[in-house]
This record gives sequence, C-alpha cells and structure tokens, in this order.
Amino acid sequence: MEGSSTHLRCSVRIDLCALERNLGRLRHFAPKSRGYIALVSADAFGYGVAAAAVRLMLSGADAFAVTNTAEGGQVREVGAGWPVIVMSSSLPGEEDEYFEKSLTPVLASVEEIGRFERKAEELGVSINVHMRLPTEGKTIPSPEDARRMLDMLLGSECLKLEAFCLLGTGSGAPREGAKPDSGFIEFAKKRLGGLKTKIFVHHSDVCDASYLPFDCALRAGLVLFGMKPSENSLLNGFEPDPVLTFRTSVSQIKNLPKGATVGYGRTYTLAKDSKIALLSVGYGDGVPRNASQKMDVIIRGKRATVIGRVSMDQAAVDVSDFDEIEVGDEAVIVGESAGESISIEEYSRRLGITPAQALTSITKRVARFYKMLY
Repeated sequence: MEGSSTHLRCSVRIDLCALERNLGRLRHFAPKSRGYIALVSADAFGYGVAAAAVRLMLSGADAFAVTNTAEGGQVREVGAGWPVIVMSSSLPGEEDEYFEKSLTPVLASVEEIGRFERKAEELGVSINVHMRLPTEGKTIPSPEDARRMLDMLLGSECLKLEAFCLLGTGSGAPREGAKPDSGFIEFAKKRLGGLKTKIFVHHSDVCDASYLPFDCALRAGLVLFGMKPSENSLLNGFEPDPVLTFRTSVSQIKNLPKGATVGYGRTYTLAKDSKIALLSVGYGDGVPRNASQKMDVIIRGKRATVIGRVSMDQAAVDVSDFDEIEVGDEAVIVGESAGESISIEEYSRRLGITPAQALTSITKRVARFYKMLY
C-alpha cells in the first residue's frame, strides 16, 4: 500500500505504475520480440517479488525468470497461469520442486536431463524444459554436449523441449554478452526443421539474437525496474521511468570545530568549523561503509555530501552551506526532491558498484511503500 513514510527513519517508495509503464513502453520499443519475460530474481531486485509480479502479470508479462526454485515458488504463489523459468542449474534432489511448483528448468548438462527424465517417468507426467545454448569459447554445455543433449530431449517422451536459453548479463553490467556457437545453431536448425512445434530462444538485452533462425523472446530485468540500458544493450536509447525512491531522515544536527573528526576510526577530519547532520541510515540499511565523499543526499532541494566512515545505523553529511535544516527533514538517497535528483545510475557509479548490487543491497529492515494507483 502507499502511505506516508516521513515518520520512518529509512524507507523506499516503489512506483508500481512506473513499472507498468516501462513494460508497455518496452513493447513499443522492441516490437519484434516473440514475448517479454520479466526477470524478478533476488526478490525482484529488492523491490518485493509479490508486489512486482502481480503488477507485471496485470500489465501483460508473458512469463517470469528467476534464479532458483525458492524464487520460483514465490512467483508461483502469486499466480498460476504464467510460465516461471528457473535460470540456474538444478541441484540433485531439486527435481521434485519443479514438478510440484510447475517450474520450467533450464537444462545445462546430460546429467540434468537424466535426473528430470527419471523423475517424470516416476510421476507419470511430462514437463516443459528449456536448454541452455552453448556459446563461443569455453562454455557449459560444450557444443559437443549440447548436440547430445538436443538428441536426448528430442527423443524423450516426457521432457518437452520448448525453448533454448541464451545466457547474458542484463542492463547496467559491464560489456558482457553471449554469442551462440554457430556450429551448434546449424546442427539444431537441421534437427528441428521437421518439428510441428516451433522452438524459440529467450535472451537478455545484451545478447544479439537477430541472426538466430528461431523466434526470440526478450528477458527484461533492470530496465523494467527503472535502470537505463547499458551502451551495448539491444535496448540502448530506451528511457524507463524511475521506479524507486530511497530516503532517510535527519536525526541530529551538530556544529563542530575545525580539526574535529567524523565517523568510525576518525577517518575524516574537518578542515574548518562545520555544521554536520546525522542521517538515520547506515550499512545495516544498504549504504556502503566506505561511502564517504562518494555519495550525496538531497535535503530541501540541495545536495549534501556524505563524510566519514558510515556506521551500521548512521551516516554524516556536511550541511555547512544550508541556511535552513531541521531534525526530521527528509534526505533522499536515490530519487527526486524539489527539482533535484539522484539516479540509481549516478548512485551506483559513484560508489563503484552495479545498479543491481545497489538495489539488492537495500536490506529488509528498510520499509517498502508501494504506489499502486495513478
């Protein structure tokens, strides 16, 4: 629910309306995609998987991708009508969860195929499966193993090959992508040529799948949650709406003399008489301990820089040039306030981390508020 967070020491506000708009805009920006698979790993990057999945289901997401069976179960609890694809390899003994929760595995080895086939035969059912594509260079599976895997799947009566999975990091990551092994693609094209049911490929936004002889579906992760695509992304130029605001409150204001030290370990020494504000946020909430002079906050429309080593529960900012500031004032860490803004891209870049790392580092003790209505 949406509510006032001014009384809280630290909170985030998540705009589900912006999340919905981003998926709608993505359909127009990348209209050739066979489908749009929402990546909601790590509790939907810390936004809250239940709230995010519900809104994405209502907004037209075709499927969901997660990292493991526990995350898959969380999405499945929200809705039963959407495919849920588990991207990581399964562990021995996890097969039961895939069948119980109707999850789609991405198989990466001959051994995995054997385990799932035995379990399906034991239960007397069939299951849709995806297969990881081999890529150029040393890869899992190797092109040789992938050929064998494809033959095994096409010969199976209980494992139904639905799609290939082309792995690749998402928006905001370094220049990393994946190019499928061309020899395997030709092999697969010949083996699948006579099938009545078409096999498709799903890929991240940094994978160029335009030359693949299959229909393609896009896995969209961070772009849905308000992150701008990286330069090497297929979505370069897409402008998502911001979804998250991360804020805290001023808890104390002190006037300190020149030479006084700020923060644990006395790592920062004031060069002049200064006015210092303490914020009710620390590394226990997700702000890095070494954020001194690497991040700003917005208070009353002005920026203030974090100084000194961040503690578990507090951080200090220099507000010497503020004419007006009071205990209880809001301090925006990521978001917009009074015409000034700090994007998640700026926040993570200055701290030397990725946007995904920044988002998933916001801990559970930080209250989440949701905007659900336009």
